[in-house]
Amino acid sequence: MSHPPQPPERAPLRVGVLILPTGPWRESEHAWRLAEDLGLAHAWTFDHIAWRDLSDAPWYAAVPTLAAAARATSRIALGTLVSSPNFRHPVTLAKDFIALDDLSDGRMVLGLGAGAPAGTDATVLGPAVEDPRLRHERFAEFVALTDRLLTQHRTTHHGRHYTAQDARMTPGCRQQPRMPLAVAAAGPRALRVAARHADIWVTNGRSPGGGRLAPVAEDTTLARQITAFTRACAHEDRPPSAMRRLLLDVNRAEHPLRSAAAFEERAHRCAALGFTDLVIPFPRTEAPFKADLRVLERIACQVLPHLPPAGPLPQLPPVKGTP
Repeated sequence: MSHPPQPPERAPLRVGVLILPTGPWRESEHAWRLAEDLGLAHAWTFDHIAWRDLSDAPWYAAVPTLAAAARATSRIALGTLVSSPNFRHPVTLAKDFIALDDLSDGRMVLGLGAGAPAGTDATVLGPAVEDPRLRHERFAEFVALTDRLLTQHRTTHHGRHYTAQDARMTPGCRQQPRMPLAVAAAGPRALRVAARHADIWVTNGRSPGGGRLAPVAEDTTLARQITAFTRACAHEDRPPSAMRRLLLDVNRAEHPLRSAAAFEERAHRCAALGFTDLVIPFPRTEAPFKADLRVLERIACQVLPHLPPAGPLPQLPPVKGTP
């Protein structure tokens, strides 16, 4: 497989926002435009049929939301955190994102993850895939096939979970050889998938099987995950510096936008751990992610120009064999 060229490893920490697709476009367009105007590096949205916190509230689809955002902005990178095999098929997903890459003039990033084992997304098209082994197998095939589809003009694939019969992706991505893939992974097997295919590795800090309702990005957990990510890259014979490392910080207990000083401290810790990118929730007027928009504006003016680059990654002994 081939991967798009990566930016310099020592670039300053890139900061982006997660914008929930909860409002009609006439109301939410301002958030996407403001994210660009404030100089943020990227803006993302969730890709769900319904989201657990707001399962009975208005919730708009990710692909048309990103299409509108692509035309409302001109510089900022855009993407999903994340699209999953719970209700997405690689062929239609790839086709949609090729169109989005064109609409955005080559600014789209496709975020991929395994998806939750329960909930609306997992059951809306039929029974959920609950067996962990089958879920990982499906995730690995989902990512690998999506990678192929975005890279090739015609693809035929007959796997256990997906079929693609002469799937045509002409003209292909605006970005060549394809748009970046941001792959969410925490456990060892999923990290190997990310190390094999991703241009950006994504974590929200939650340990696999942690059983928490909301992710918590604790430094000790993140440090362990960075080490596991580095080990997975070694097993895949790929330098970890070839990938960006993105933390989606949606910590409810300590909101990253409770003050500019708190965000600055969090950003420096994030960079010191080895992350190249930090994504925080765009301020909402109500829960979840309720925060003061003025704090984000202060951060853009006072903090973003002085952020450090990612620190060094853990040095691990050479891999003597695969597990």
